[in-house]
Amino acid sequence: MTQKKSIHINSKVSDIDWLNSIQKKRISNYFGERIVDYLLNFPTNIFDKNILTDRLVQENINKIVTLDVKVKKIKDSYNKRLPINILCENKNDQKINIVFFNISRKFIYSQFKIGEIYRITGKLSYFSPFYQIIHPNSYYQEEEISNNFEEIEPLYNLKRSSIPKNFYRKLIIKTYKYLPPTSCQDWILKDIIKKNNWYSFENSLKNIHFPIQSDLSKLEIFRQRLAFDEILANIIMVRSLKKKTRKNKFLISSTTLSKRIIDQLSFKLTDDQKICLNDIHNDLKKKKMFRLLQGDVGSGKTIVALLSIAEVINSGYQAVLMAPSEILVKQHFKYFVDILQPYNVRIKFLTSKISNQEKKNIYDDLKNKKIDLLIGTHSLLNEKIDFNDLGLTIIDEQHKFGVNQRLKLQKKSIDSHILVLSATPIPRSLTFVIYGEIDVSLIKNKPKDRKLTKTTIIGQNKINNIVEGIKRVVKKKEKVFWVLPRIGNEEETESENEASVIKRFNYLKKYFHDKVAFVHGKMKKDEVENIFLKFKEEKIMILVTTTIIEVGIDIPEATTIIIEEANRFGLAQLHQLRGRVGRNNIDSNCVLVHTKNISENGKARLNVMKESNDGFFISEQDLKIRGGGEVFGVKQTGLPTWRFFHPYKDLDLISDVKENIEYLKDKDKLIQLLTTLFFNNKKIDNYFTG
Repeated sequence: MTQKKSIHINSKVSDIDWLNSIQKKRISNYFGERIVDYLLNFPTNIFDKNILTDRLVQENINKIVTLDVKVKKIKDSYNKRLPINILCENKNDQKINIVFFNISRKFIYSQFKIGEIYRITGKLSYFSPFYQIIHPNSYYQEEEISNNFEEIEPLYNLKRSSIPKNFYRKLIIKTYKYLPPTSCQDWILKDIIKKNNWYSFENSLKNIHFPIQSDLSKLEIFRQRLAFDEILANIIMVRSLKKKTRKNKFLISSTTLSKRIIDQLSFKLTDDQKICLNDIHNDLKKKKMFRLLQGDVGSGKTIVALLSIAEVINSGYQAVLMAPSEILVKQHFKYFVDILQPYNVRIKFLTSKISNQEKKNIYDDLKNKKIDLLIGTHSLLNEKIDFNDLGLTIIDEQHKFGVNQRLKLQKKSIDSHILVLSATPIPRSLTFVIYGEIDVSLIKNKPKDRKLTKTTIIGQNKINNIVEGIKRVVKKKEKVFWVLPRIGNEEETESENEASVIKRFNYLKKYFHDKVAFVHGKMKKDEVENIFLKFKEEKIMILVTTTIIEVGIDIPEATTIIIEEANRFGLAQLHQLRGRVGRNNIDSNCVLVHTKNISENGKARLNVMKESNDGFFISEQDLKIRGGGEVFGVKQTGLPTWRFFHPYKDLDLISDVKENIEYLKDKDKLIQLLTTLFFNNKKIDNYFTG
């Protein structure tokens, strides 16, 4: 089907005539509703199809090749379990079999005709006496080659998209066939373009999709230009969405309550905690606070947040704390009640599990100012929640929430102070890119009585040794986390290679019986909470789990964590997981179990974990080794999902971006043109500053 009405880069996917409704829905759900949304996608690799016209030789085996062959015979079988063989010859009279397993016979006969010539791409193997290609990557009839075959083809990450790679590639090609050539005034300073030898936005975007060489680094000049555009648009949006300064409506009058609480604590604040608390108090006294409190795992961010809340409540205002899980909410609730109850602070928690009547009571009490502090999950976003006088909004582990969720919470009180807590260390220059002008406080040092967790690295063949070590740990009444990347199922056998929660639980149950249990994200919340309670009460000593324990779970008696297939995790996530132990003054251990086929890159990452307990150092190394994929490159984080910006390689661009922002100050049309490309021209409110 051809395109009847004209389209442009900002046209909607729904305007494309040659796509059916299912295809349109899949593209819109994964990329966005506009054509530009699926074009703003940088290739992960480039596929050189290696056309061979000479005779096939031994050196070609186990390599991706492209061959022009004539179909001689289609060899079928009545047994559907056997493959279909398409017997072919090349122009050198060499016999090549094209082999398909588990495929419709009708489909094969519709695709391949005896006597026709096809261009086949795939991995060449040899099964005497024939060369063969099993399940080719692509195949084209002779008349299709000139229009459809690409010797150099970009490859894209389409995981979890339900969009086939061949379909996506055809979509890109066909889109550019119908897009009219455009040229608009550039929003980047001419000096910056000249210094970097950059092309226009339109040409850079097109060139990443149509490489002329198989070396991905040759696209770097285009990626870097688009990365500049991306962070320029992001910072402009963050800045422009900061509304004019309002009245400092929720200023505190004193810090006397926090001093009284500190005097009664069973521990002393670290120097870093004192400095951060002073920063926050100064904000609360003088201006509307917009502050990021960063602290390594176990550094004591929660007590600083508690003391900040205490002063806001003591000045007559309400506070809210949003955390990413029900377990963490209840953990916070108990911690806050234990410390603040003697000071008559009225605290409630809100999760999806509590009854409708309890929720109604909370809504009424909030409105009537009978609740001082509300702690909750996403349930806090309910439109029925209306605070009487909300003076402080705290978002814990903010990378676990999406932008829209934080925006909804912010709108509960547009003038509220904002404090963001994060255990994911972010370099200062990147903080500017993500948040704009936000004040930052750092807690680098952990409490003095905390011992460093010893980290060791072993292979999967040493699992039996770990079990013997765990027996000794459990005998000392200490608890163990055992983390795996997959849930698995009951049908899995011990002989299967991939480790999973179910398989490991069944294995450990042979040794530890009812002292071992498992949890994972697909279980009911009641079940998970019940198992965590048993774990806390020492009815269970070993907890086999997925990464749902990554954030905030506090079990001081847990001294050992085993992380299987550790090389499949990013450094930042490994560090978060390791932070589940070492939360007391007992020696703790983290055992990183790697797979048999661990790469050199994987070894390097695990060695960083072995050599350092410093989350800030580990975060920097993660950026260098992985390019920030863990911290900045996934949708679940709630941070920007960078399409082109590389947090480590592109830091040098930021100073030029700042200069370019000044240049664009009074150029509204250019600003709108740029930001519309990356932000879909939707009304976006700043979800921190109001």
